[in-house]
Amino acid sequence: MKLYENMMEAFVEDELNRMGDSLGCCLCEQCRNDIAAYALNHVPPRYVVTRSGGLISKAETLRTQHLTDVRTALLQAAQVISQYPRHQNT
Repeated sequence: MKLYENMMEAFVEDELNRMGDSLGCCLCEQCRNDIAAYALNHVPPRYVVTRSGGLISKAETLRTQHLTDVRTALLQAAQVISQYPRHQNT
């Protein structure tokens, strides 16, 4: 049973949903996953074990600098992934 969680995963996914249309790239499932993975590899992880730890970590990630870092990582990810998409063109 998994007893820990990287709170940045949910935060990156939420921001990707908010920014989606403004990224100007394909948002198919493959591209979304690639963008999220790229962004997560460029922001520090925020692992928590307890629910209260999650709430504290989430509050900290809402700070302006964390939000800026995540948005910057998502913009860079969208640029890279759109240049080298791995989805199948049909």
